[in-house]
Amino acid sequence: MKAYRITYLTVLGVLFLLLLPSLIDHFLWMLGGESLPFILRSRWDVVLVNVVFFCLFLVLVSYRQKVDWRSKGIYSAFIIALFAEMYGFPLTAYLTAKYFGVVQVDYRPAYSISFHFMGVGFTLPSMMIVGGIITVAGLALIVLGWREIYRNRNGFATLGIYKYSRHPQYLGILLVATGWLIHWPTLLTLAMWPVLVYSYYRLARREEDFVGKKFPGEFAKYEKETPMFL
Repeated sequence: MKAYRITYLTVLGVLFLLLLPSLIDHFLWMLGGESLPFILRSRWDVVLVNVVFFCLFLVLVSYRQKVDWRSKGIYSAFIIALFAEMYGFPLTAYLTAKYFGVVQVDYRPAYSISFHFMGVGFTLPSMMIVGGIITVAGLALIVLGWREIYRNRNGFATLGIYKYSRHPQYLGILLVATGWLIHWPTLLTLAMWPVLVYSYYRLARREEDFVGKKFPGEFAKYEKETPMFL
């Protein structure tokens, strides 16, 4: 299992380094004002559809103990802020363009996908495609984790996706947020992302303390064999 983790993290690190130049160009393009002519505005219907869809996945997230609303609230606020800027009012692009000028970036991704949704045309460059893949992977983890929790309502799940991660649903939420952050970075979501990560890490630790007391022998073995997130 340790060799698996090292290999997995090494592959992720290499991919990140390979994508880093494109990622930086994409961030500059989004935050530097150069993308202003390509940003949709005042499509609050599209904002509503996306917010409802991505917040509905919180219903599938199963908590091992009663928790406060803060973790769900931070995720919901992240999603609302993200789509409000993406399709409603591009605050970040306006602010950065106004105070720092337009950043000229030679941003011509080699790959892109064009499609129409709700009568609106979209073109996704390479980094948006990467962000989309990460988001879909996160949603899949949430669904797979919910299925295992539903099957093990009288104990704690250790099979299926839980063989590879002790908190796949929380990991899924963080991947959704990361994918959208890559896809459409804004000043507000950049500030909120580390808060979101820390919130779910703390929540995972509190749940493990609870489960460890309830199933001491079983959980100790499971904790030793299975990584917390990755």
